[in-house]
Amino acid sequence: MTDFVRAVGGGLLIGLPLLYTQEMWSHAFALPGWKIVTLLAVAYAILVGYNRAIGFRRDLSFREVLIDSVEALGIGILVAFTALLLLGRIEPGTSLRDAVGKVALEGIVISFGAAIAAGQLGAQNDEGSAGDEGNDDADPFQRLYVAAGGALIFALNVAPTEEPVLIGIESGPWLLLGVVIATLLVTLGLVFYADFRGGHTITAGDTPLDHPVSETLAAYAISLAVSWLLLWAFGRLEGASLAAIVAMTVALGVVASLGAAVGRLLLGGSEAGAGNADGGQGS
Repeated sequence: MTDFVRAVGGGLLIGLPLLYTQEMWSHAFALPGWKIVTLLAVAYAILVGYNRAIGFRRDLSFREVLIDSVEALGIGILVAFTALLLLGRIEPGTSLRDAVGKVALEGIVISFGAAIAAGQLGAQNDEGSAGDEGNDDADPFQRLYVAAGGALIFALNVAPTEEPVLIGIESGPWLLLGVVIATLLVTLGLVFYADFRGGHTITAGDTPLDHPVSETLAAYAISLAVSWLLLWAFGRLEGASLAAIVAMTVALGVVASLGAAVGRLLLGGSEAGAGNADGGQGS
């Protein structure tokens, strides 16, 4: 019961902004069903990667990871349906297609909140608590999976709106280049040099992806891919030129990259933060 309450609370904390976003309500009806299914499938795959990264410290089998991910997605859908019902966004007169679309889209972010609550916000004496071990236990691919989850959560809050389109179209190439450089520098600093709890400890012998610049570039590439996927899903790319597509993707990529950085910080634990504080950032 405690795990369920924690998951519901975490889901609401993360997903509440989207529950109050009109663009999400309208897109839920306008988007083709197969695009919504595609987003759900991508979300589930990222959830599996996230739970696998957390499960790496909890000795979960892959089957248990799959079950955890189904449960998180199910909780997200259940909470989304209940919240939309209470907010009057789903009524007796609402069509089945509209209701299913709203619940599915809103449930994606809420499910990530549920997974984060289960893996990161538990009590300190819980088995598999986020504070048990540092983020160095996770391999680079697990860290990038979590980065994808953070990118999806953050970008999904912005992708349905018009702002990424306007910012991208109105920005010149030099300004966009400056945005790319600034985004890389900020996320590099946040994860590796800001000494936040969960910041990555750099040690000799790590794989190439587990070094600051290479991991930051890989996480940024994933963030751009997530941004492109959401822009495509919400119909922002239809009829757009290549230059406009790149510009919109870079604009939304700022938000996605910050989410990816936060995701990698969440993967770390108290010992990683302590290690950084003790000066263990590298050799």
